[in-house]
Amino acid sequence: MRNYLLASAALLGLVAANTAQAATFATTDPSRNASAFGTTQTSPDPGKIIVHMGGFVSVSVGIVNNNSDKSSTTAAKHQPYGLATYMRLYFGMDGKLSNGMMYGAKTEMRTNQQATPGNPSANSTAATLYTRRAYMYVAGDNWGLVRMGVTDGPLSLLAGSSITTGEAYDTGHWDGDVCDFVANCLSWVFPVVGNEYDSAKITYMTPKMNGFQAGISFAPSSVSTNAGADNLASTGLSARQSVSTIGSDTTRPRNYFEVAAKYTGNLGPVALDTWAGYWGSGVVGAATPAALPAGVTKVNGLAIGYWGLSLTYQGFSVFGTVTGGNTNGQAGTTRVSLASGRSKQQQAGIVGVQYSSGPYTVGTAYYQVERQGSNGGTGNRVERGFDIGGTYNVVSGLDFFLGYTYGTIHQNGVNFVDAAGPVTANNKASTNALVGTMLVRW
Repeated sequence: MRNYLLASAALLGLVAANTAQAATFATTDPSRNASAFGTTQTSPDPGKIIVHMGGFVSVSVGIVNNNSDKSSTTAAKHQPYGLATYMRLYFGMDGKLSNGMMYGAKTEMRTNQQATPGNPSANSTAATLYTRRAYMYVAGDNWGLVRMGVTDGPLSLLAGSSITTGEAYDTGHWDGDVCDFVANCLSWVFPVVGNEYDSAKITYMTPKMNGFQAGISFAPSSVSTNAGADNLASTGLSARQSVSTIGSDTTRPRNYFEVAAKYTGNLGPVALDTWAGYWGSGVVGAATPAALPAGVTKVNGLAIGYWGLSLTYQGFSVFGTVTGGNTNGQAGTTRVSLASGRSKQQQAGIVGVQYSSGPYTVGTAYYQVERQGSNGGTGNRVERGFDIGGTYNVVSGLDFFLGYTYGTIHQNGVNFVDAAGPVTANNKASTNALVGTMLVRW
């Protein structure tokens, strides 16, 4: 999926912020990070603006073998194949002042397709169009870039412009299209995910100097957009909630902050790309112990470190990313302290190889996550995944993707096949999936 957004944004010119200064801001401006992949930059004359509009349509065919596709207690089952489609729309503008400062705004719109089968006409008319990113920016060659709104922080910007997380050679490993067909998807722990870029924040990125670039961001809340006035403090669920009586509030992080840095350069004939960062937060406090979820004694703030590296020679790359810390599952998810005493700091990593030549890119990667998992489990969770796939860019605006993805999830005390069944059964879920995708972008 990350690959889609890279490709579409590169065509559209919907690279956030300093689109006039490609050399300076080559890795800071996605939707997502497209300028790092050769986006055509726009440079409006002072006093004028350039308006952008574009999008894409993706259609995938999946063949799946998943042990969750057949109930162990009833005759219910899934068919082993399916079809998935979705679209994106991008809008934005770039302007320049007489002193050379750039400014503008970007938005990303998505469709919320209905997941419940039934009358196709009724399902399509019930679908909604929602905002995924919406932000403004100001930027200058000498001092950097500031983005404000629902936007990426430096972790997403710098990690997403690399190949180190294994998402660049097909639709995105376990962050790709396979999850359109699979019930038990592996948690994707790297920061180019909605939990990171959907929070309303302020992000600052330095100019790129001698291959180095750094950034910092702050988000008061995990809330994405604020539709109006806050609720009463006593009712909870507010964008400014700091203490709450509602259990779902108490697991929400607040006062997010990110710091990250990236270096790209050469070691003789070998291209080096490395980045590192940290993501921390507080949490919404519990007004009383009873406000915490059942079996939870405390919710812990985020404290996560990341490091990624790739080495490339004549189109052949080896890459990897490691991460660990106080979190549980998809990047940006808080970890709780359990009354049972079971505890596990998350540890994860991916390692792989990739080769690019002309319009072709192929690659493979192995992925593993060890984490605390479900609160109701009697053991911690281990997730392992493998992916092999490739991309073929036919012409500008037309891409084909093919990938085979394998994954397993294991946690004692969790039934991955029948949610209402005995917790001692089906403590492991496994998936084999072959997914082919066609993408048309404009």
